[in-house]
Amino acid sequence: MCDFPCRRVGYWWSEKKSRKLNAKELTAVCRASGLELVKLDINQSLEEQGPFSAIVHKMSDILVQAKKGNSQAKVVCKAVQDYIDSHPTMVVIDPLENVEKVLGRYEQYRIVNESEICDEGDIFIPAFVELTSMNVEENLAKMKLAGVDFPLVCKPTLAHGSTRSHQMCIIFNEEGLNDIIPPCVVQKFINHNAVLYKLFIIGQEYFVIERPSLKNFSASDQKTIFFDSNEISKPNSVSELTSLDDNESYTPTVWPEQKKMDNIVRVLHKYLGLDLLGIDVVIDNRTGHYAIIDMNVFPGYYEAGNFYHLLTNLVLNKIHLKESGMVEEPYKPKLIDHLSTPVLKIEESNKESTDVFHFWKDLKPNAMSPQATDCIHPIKQTLSASDPPEAMQCIVDKNLREVQNEMLLFQKQNDVQEDSGVETSDSCDEKKSKIYHRTVKHQHSKKYASNCTSLKEMR
Repeated sequence: MCDFPCRRVGYWWSEKKSRKLNAKELTAVCRASGLELVKLDINQSLEEQGPFSAIVHKMSDILVQAKKGNSQAKVVCKAVQDYIDSHPTMVVIDPLENVEKVLGRYEQYRIVNESEICDEGDIFIPAFVELTSMNVEENLAKMKLAGVDFPLVCKPTLAHGSTRSHQMCIIFNEEGLNDIIPPCVVQKFINHNAVLYKLFIIGQEYFVIERPSLKNFSASDQKTIFFDSNEISKPNSVSELTSLDDNESYTPTVWPEQKKMDNIVRVLHKYLGLDLLGIDVVIDNRTGHYAIIDMNVFPGYYEAGNFYHLLTNLVLNKIHLKESGMVEEPYKPKLIDHLSTPVLKIEESNKESTDVFHFWKDLKPNAMSPQATDCIHPIKQTLSASDPPEAMQCIVDKNLREVQNEMLLFQKQNDVQEDSGVETSDSCDEKKSKIYHRTVKHQHSKKYASNCTSLKEMR
């Protein structure tokens, strides 16, 4: 309870998400801002648990179950919606009807594909089509009509609701179409040098988090590769699927343009109407165009150190607008932070490469986040002053050669005495910048294919 009069905010999300979110810390941050956080029991009358100034939730999985016909889920969703309808002055983050827009991948792709963001061509949704049968000839015809060719990514149609929503595969040829499990969405695979950009949106503010991703592929007679998208893109993920092949020429990681990221956030907010949203973006290594490949409601903001404060501010602002009758200002995205992992060029004889997680002083005036340039210096060479501060050096500990791929080396490097220019929960002008190193051994994907679990074995 608050020690002074405060507004009550009901919240609901799964126990799994509760374990990842620090409820005690979130409650403390809310209390300090005059909000009392109350866990909702969605199986009981909300009227008896209220009143509430706002409700924050992640009911996407329950909405999916309701769409599948689950009677209990239908009752819960109707009861929650009825309560919302009977309290029009209450803030809801996010409205159930808006959450429903991104439950299915085909629908979310269609909405964005028909928006103005795809008009100029430098931001796009890779060609996609929904497949509802195992008929290969029928599916090939649908793919041809939609412009989907090999290699392609096959994803379950439902983007939420179960662990299966993250079970995907790369299909390289017509024979591989026998491995699909309909209903599914097949989408042209975009080569992007194994780098994924996750946009974590909180109201008008957002983070860009760089994550590992699938390496480059081409059409071939290779067997289908199955993977879990959550595992592939974990912050510390290191696998054969995320390591570029040794025979590929090195291409520096492309630093995304903030203007394009702002545009993606702005347009998707306009059409989806979601304040808590995650967007996955990759950059085509051939054209430099930005591909939106996935969206999800209320993602994990675990790398955003000040998420609790941003969420609290969002709720407070929404409540203030409701109570005052004021009209919300036009939506204007604001980049809060960009956590980057530029890849260092390696010597021909060295089978290791180094990713550097770094914060450094903003290199562009008036920018909202730390900036970086492509880091293509050999291992052990000091970074130039035009990149991170000259005190920072990229060093690989050669004693790590025998460590398994999954092992990460987090080594605190030279302290930087300048102001960091980055404001986060663990980094501010008064604190010293940190550099973290990750050692990744390059491996060949062909080894993976021979060890790949077949779909029939998975069944």
